[in-house]
Order: sequence, then C-alpha cells, then structure tokens
Amino acid sequence: MIKANRSSILEPLRFGGQVDAVSSDPSRPRPTPTIEDALPAASGTCVAPAAAEPQAGPSARQPLRGILKSVTNLHLATDGDGNEQQYWPAISEQFPNYERFWQHLVVPMTKRIDMPPGSAGRHERRDNIADDLWNVSYINYSVFLNLVGAFEHLSQPVMLSAGNFYTHLASACDLTEEFLLRVHLLIAECRGEHVPELDPDTKDEFLNKLDRWYDKEYAKAYEHYHRKGNAMIVRLAPRDKILCKYHERQDQAWKEYKRFSRPIREYRNKVVHDVQLGTIRVGKINLMPRIDKIQKYAAIAALQDALKNPDILKADFVVREEQMFSDFRTFKTCLNALWEKPTADLRSLLYADRNPALLNKYALTRAAKDGLEPGNKRVGNPERPDA
Repeated sequence: MIKANRSSILEPLRFGGQVDAVSSDPSRPRPTPTIEDALPAASGTCVAPAAAEPQAGPSARQPLRGILKSVTNLHLATDGDGNEQQYWPAISEQFPNYERFWQHLVVPMTKRIDMPPGSAGRHERRDNIADDLWNVSYINYSVFLNLVGAFEHLSQPVMLSAGNFYTHLASACDLTEEFLLRVHLLIAECRGEHVPELDPDTKDEFLNKLDRWYDKEYAKAYEHYHRKGNAMIVRLAPRDKILCKYHERQDQAWKEYKRFSRPIREYRNKVVHDVQLGTIRVGKINLMPRIDKIQKYAAIAALQDALKNPDILKADFVVREEQMFSDFRTFKTCLNALWEKPTADLRSLLYADRNPALLNKYALTRAAKDGLEPGNKRVGNPERPDA
C-alpha cells in the first residue's frame, strides 16, 4: 500500500459520487440457522431426515392457472431458503427479475406446489424433475450466492475484500453466461430446434477458427502468458456465438453486460493469477485504479509514478469503496435486464404454450382442456403429457 499526504493530493482530486444505499448492520443479530435454512431453494442438496415426525401430505392437484396464481403469491423474503430470506433485501432493488424467475420457473420444480405453507421440506426438489431443468435452477441460485458473497465484502470488509469482491462478481459473470446458455439449449430442445454452433467442425473449419483467433487475440495473449513463460490457452468455445445469436447481437441488455463484464474479469484474473494489486492511501481513504485502467497500473512502479501527479490520480483513480458500491449496483442492473428474456421465454413455453417436452421435464401433466396438474412421474413420450 502506498501512502500519500492527504492535504497535498486529496483536495485537488475532488472525488464526487455517493455510496449506494445497500447496507448491512454487522451488529444486527442473525437468526440461528437450521439445517433446512441452510439448504438452497433450488440446489441438489439432500438433507438427512430428522426424527420421524408427521409430514403434511400433498395438497390437492391444481390446474395450471391455480399453480400460476399460487407461485405469484410466493416471495423470497418469506418463502425462499435461509440465504434468500436474509439477503434478498440487498439484491432486490436492482435485480427484481431474480424473484420473478424463481416464482414462475423454480418454484414449480419444488414441493411448494404440492404442500401447504408451513410444511417441512417444501423447498425440496419434486420427484422426477429433469436434471437439465434442475441444473438451470441451481445455476440461477449460484449467481445469487455470488452476489451475496460480494455484498458481504461490501458490508463487512476485511483486508482483502476488494479482490474477493471482484472475484465474486467475475464468478457471477461466468455463471450468468452458463445460465443463459443452458436456458437457450433447453428451449431449443423443447421446441425441437437445431443449434448448429454445437455441430462438430471439419478440419478446415477448425483451422479457420484458429486463424481468426490468432488475428484477434494472439498479441494480447502473448503478452499476458507466453512471454512470461506461462501456458497460453486458445479458447474456441461456441458459447459467445450462441449467446450473441440468442440476444440477436443488437440487444441492448447483452451489449451493456459485455461492456461491463470484460474489465471485471480482467480484474479478477489479476487478483487470482498475479501479484497483489497495489492501493494508494490518502489519509483514511483508499484509491484504486478505475476498472478499465487495471492493466495500466498492475505494476507497483506505475502506482508510484501516478502518485506524483494529482491530475493522473484524478483521471485514473477512484475511491475504492465508491467504485465497489457503484459496480455492485450496476452489475445487478445488468443482470436484471438480461433475466428478462430467459424468464419470458421459459414462462411462455410453460404457461402459454404448455410445451409437451417442457411439461414432461417439470413432471406436470394436463388435467383438462385448460388445466395442468403435478404428475406422479415423468412420461416416456413427451408428445403425450397426459399419458
């Protein structure tokens, strides 16, 4: 950490900005966790049953409209798992679509639609829910957990909180793209649509991809890896191409997310794979390079040079805590916009189209012309969900 004279440097910087309203009172007593509280609402975790006690039986089978009405009346603050109930207030303001996805698409995977409120085990996975569908719910929940991890480092910081904060955000970026990909592939499967990007390449096609990677990425990868004697990994995964197509390239939410996530990942990579990033201390205030300037100030010598020039500090540095709160708020806003499309697409496929393949994955069967009810098992033929 580099210390500077407060009066000579801080005054000309004139940092503005306001700390986000998200806060946490570390003195507030936390409820004593129980085994059930610790379970994710949509994880694959199994709990050893406690001593035998009467269990509430399944409620009467409900038509689709009844299920839709009941899930809409559930909320994370009262019906989520222990983590969701405790931390939802810190996530909800900029990311309400997380709850909407949970209500309409995660809750029907659980025993909440079979058991009355207050029953033990309502958060557990229903029998015969398809693994790929359940995996989508768990990835969604894992994004939430990484936001929680980032929030913990904001509200109760420790010495290395800045690095851990951005590591959680970058992990949430990785999971976000995995979530969007899995939803897209799930929808394509249920609609019987082909995803050509997953087809195997011919040798010529593969070599053409390598040529394009070399022209676009090699120079930067050489500086970061090969020149330092480290392994240089060539990534040709089709994920980005698939997701760009899914969001039709011009989708503003996707473009904003890509703009935000790139420097976050670069910061994470520095934290995880390189020497500790330096900090400039001005009195009791910590300054850090702006996220898009991290590469420029990776070396301690660059920080020392910046310290000599208040104009450079003002242009390239920000108050660390303000930057972290701002990035947290911005990231949640980006995620909220991204969650619109997968939520709308899956919701329409399930509730409006009553897609047979998706109903089968949810272990739901048609009960009547306009109704749907929980089924006892997944059927072998998704074209006949009432079988």
